[in-house]
Amino acid sequence: MPSYYYPDSFEIGTCAVLSTEETTHALRVMRLEPGDHLTLLNGRGDRADAILLPNESSRRMRQANCRIESMENIPCPNPSIILYVAPPRNKNMDAVLKAATELGVSKIVPIICRYAVSKPESEPPATWTNVLITAMKQSGNPWLPILAPPTTFLDALSASHENGFFGAVPRPGETNTDVAMISEKSIALWVGPEGGFAPEEEQALRDKGLHPLTAGPWILRVETAVTALLGAIHIMLNA
Repeated sequence: MPSYYYPDSFEIGTCAVLSTEETTHALRVMRLEPGDHLTLLNGRGDRADAILLPNESSRRMRQANCRIESMENIPCPNPSIILYVAPPRNKNMDAVLKAATELGVSKIVPIICRYAVSKPESEPPATWTNVLITAMKQSGNPWLPILAPPTTFLDALSASHENGFFGAVPRPGETNTDVAMISEKSIALWVGPEGGFAPEEEQALRDKGLHPLTAGPWILRVETAVTALLGAIHIMLNA
């Protein structure tokens, strides 16, 4: 059943009017007809089953109206995962955002590190939010990650209070810490730029009590590291 983003609250029996973008996808791309069922997600844990209603307006101007038939609230992930990540170049950040959404990250904080290859402006690009919404609908995850404004590494580290991990290049004799040793309501994962964290940044992460986490013996791209390390955390959480 196709999923659509409807950011308002759900109430059974009420009518929901989809946005222009979601209407275009429902009526012109998916070619849904009155009586067809669709799933609505509001990004705050609510999922609703809705039925498309007839629309008396012209085909060109019509909007997708649907009646909410049933709904459920999916509890937020526990523990929540906060991703601090140095954005890679260009479209590679899209892969990071998609993976973070599909793997249940609760919040994404873009960080500007010493070896950063990309330094976004003070506000995240609107395209990033669109990528998150698309990934939410594709995956069926009813929780849309919070996207924080980009910040410097030191400011982000100073403001963070979560224990957790940072992506590290494997070192002889150093093993991954089991997530079971970290009893927190939220877990942080820090992933640096393609050049890795600078030596002083890695030391600051260690001084903060964060643990190195590796996935294989090789140096990974940012988008690969995010996917692999989040997967490793999930495996540990569900072991």
